[in-house]
Amino acid sequence: MDKKIKQGPEEILEEKLIKIQQRREWKRFFIECLVLISAVYLIFHHIIGIAFVSGQSMEPTLKDGEIVLFYRLDKEYQKNDIVIVKREEDVYYIKRVASCGGSAVSLNEAGELLTDDEVQKGTLPTEGGIGFPYEVPEGTYFVLGDNRAVSKDSRMFGAVSRDKIVGRVFLHLGMVR
Repeated sequence: MDKKIKQGPEEILEEKLIKIQQRREWKRFFIECLVLISAVYLIFHHIIGIAFVSGQSMEPTLKDGEIVLFYRLDKEYQKNDIVIVKREEDVYYIKRVASCGGSAVSLNEAGELLTDDEVQKGTLPTEGGIGFPYEVPEGTYFVLGDNRAVSKDSRMFGAVSRDKIVGRVFLHLGMVR
């Protein structure tokens, strides 16, 4: 024989209130997750970027396989800033700003940037690249890899305009491999 436990109106009301409370908690949790995911997406899509270092052109500063974080909202860059440069569709380079627009650039045989006083000597052009001394046009940046022996940089393709720079690297994390 089954005996049913009879509940009073207060117990039934309390159960319904508990269920309503649980539903509200789940709704709130879902909304908080949605807001958090949206905020992270907006931050990492419009303000902060993540990139992986590929190759040895920035060694010893950045090594192959490291992760870098970069700030997308800079409007101007300074000498020695490490930047992400968009060269072609889906091809990005990580380089160092060697000179800003309006100055002359020249390199010695070892690929080292010469000071303004030394620029007068000139530099042999890179095969298939630009000639030196090179006058960096206003609104552009002359970028170089730290490992000049293997770097594809402004010596080959000239100065890059501000709109080709995606952002400035502000943090690099160790090897991921």
